[in-house]
Amino acid sequence: MNLEMIPVQIMGLKTDLQAVVHSLRQVGCMHIEELTDLPEVSARPLTLDRDTIRQQEELSLLAARIGGLLDALGGSKQIPETFPVGNNVLLEARAGVDELMPAVKAHSSQRERLESELASLPRYEATLRKLLPIIPASVREAGNRSVGILVSREHMAILDAIGKRVLDLTLGRAEVVASDVDISTRAMLIVFPEKYTNQIEALLGREDISRLRLPSELGEGSPDVILAALYRRMASIPEQIKEINRELAMLSAQWREKLAVWRAALQDEIETSRVLPKFGETELTFVLAGWVPAKEFEKVEKVLHENIGDAVYVQKLKMTPEMKKRAPVVLQNPGLTRPFESLVKILALPRYGHIDPTQLMAFFLPIFFGMILGDVGYGILVLALSLGVSRRFKSGVTRDILLVLAMGAVWSILFGFLFGEFFGTLGEHFGMRALWFDRASSEHVMGLLLMTVAIGAVHITLGLVLGVWEAIKDRSRNHLLERGGMLVGLIGLFFIVGVLVDFLPQGFMSVSVALVIVGIVLLGASMGYLGIVMGPIEFITLIGNVLSYLRIAAIGLASVYLAKVANEMAGIAGNVVVGAILAILIHALNLVLGMFSPTIHSLRLHYVEFFRKFYESGGRPYEPFKSHL
Repeated sequence: MNLEMIPVQIMGLKTDLQAVVHSLRQVGCMHIEELTDLPEVSARPLTLDRDTIRQQEELSLLAARIGGLLDALGGSKQIPETFPVGNNVLLEARAGVDELMPAVKAHSSQRERLESELASLPRYEATLRKLLPIIPASVREAGNRSVGILVSREHMAILDAIGKRVLDLTLGRAEVVASDVDISTRAMLIVFPEKYTNQIEALLGREDISRLRLPSELGEGSPDVILAALYRRMASIPEQIKEINRELAMLSAQWREKLAVWRAALQDEIETSRVLPKFGETELTFVLAGWVPAKEFEKVEKVLHENIGDAVYVQKLKMTPEMKKRAPVVLQNPGLTRPFESLVKILALPRYGHIDPTQLMAFFLPIFFGMILGDVGYGILVLALSLGVSRRFKSGVTRDILLVLAMGAVWSILFGFLFGEFFGTLGEHFGMRALWFDRASSEHVMGLLLMTVAIGAVHITLGLVLGVWEAIKDRSRNHLLERGGMLVGLIGLFFIVGVLVDFLPQGFMSVSVALVIVGIVLLGASMGYLGIVMGPIEFITLIGNVLSYLRIAAIGLASVYLAKVANEMAGIAGNVVVGAILAILIHALNLVLGMFSPTIHSLRLHYVEFFRKFYESGGRPYEPFKSHL
């Protein structure tokens, strides 16, 4: 059902504006409207001064910095329930961020640099290992230096030219060796006396040669010496990263709770500032309007008068039809039916003052699910899985869907006894017999189909009755003609079926046909001139809606026969182990289908066949202005 809402207007002096805003945030139950959306309230929009705008920017920047710190520290962003919140929380936040930010930034930058270096070192290792076999003995002689060069195969000829010029430059005292690094690159190692360093560097610079440049952390020396340093470096970097992570973890343990509270406090202040443009003003006063649950109105009045006094005026506005269309919606249902609110919201919220279908869905949907699955064994497994997984979710749509599955599983177990099914026909080996319908027997298929059509007729009729009631409340002529015509025509059709099966006397046939004709005429009248053609078509569609409930029987029968195939497969496989494996796999597939298909098709019967007969969607969600602390 929808919670009753009251339109409220609050007026006061501008000097009390901030006190009023913080009081409303403290109460946390008022849905504040854009004043421009309420023509009933006349005032110009509130203009924000420069100080307020500057404060908004500063708060947003500080909140972003705290968010970055929480991401870097990897700590929980949830507000601890027992953490004390000081009066000067914003000042504490600024000082804390200024103290913490340099340390976190330094540690994070160092870790990123080390991770980048660790990722790049294996590339140097491959090249150095290729050079090891060709390192000449002269590289270890005192007074010698070495330079590595990398050249692609497309420019291979340049190596010979460089080698010759180096030998000429050093009067034959240099040593030049080369080797393939990979299929596209060749490396050259030049060993020369140290006094020729400047000349060789100048030569390589003029030729624009790609040098083998290694990280400075590896030092200098021959390739084998540098390779040993590289291995030591690759072994030490992970330890350095672990140490940085330990230090960040210590900072996280020390600061994360404070950061979470500060961030929530900043969000409160930011939201407080953002709500101001929704207000109106005169020269000396402000005005705001919104919605309050009827049961909370006195609480709002009391808090405002206690905090501000008689200088603030709280007024109930008259609920006009136009305002009623804009009223926010709060769904309020008993505990067992509350998970179904999420399924209603997936489609759309109902309009304020109209039927909330949550409790109707909570009654019918688990029954439809149970009739489709209808197996004790599968029902027990679905119940155990849904309840087990739901423990991981404290709230949210996922938890609600799992609880709905659990309720459907209970009905599945009940219908499993009525149908005599335990993993299909497996229950027969233990003496299990159907108490109502044996779905595996061809004798009962027609009865099962007729039963599901009858359920569909009842469900659709209930939807049309509710739709007529909604049309009367809204004084909607078109909806009354449309839904009333469908209802009258459907009742006439029921009478015709009753006469054909000798449940009603033949004298009812004329009355029944007349009701169908009247229903089609009324249905067509709601569509204007097109109703001459569309009226009969819509009535045929209505019959299709009723027949659509045959899917309850059809999908259920498919599940029964798939389980039967699994059980028979175990007997004809020729090998007990192979047969058991095949049976388990098929039953597992049937279980997965048994969780999804009944849910999807039960939802479809509600969304498409049932809700369209009465449901008025388009409600606005209730978003109270409240504190996060």
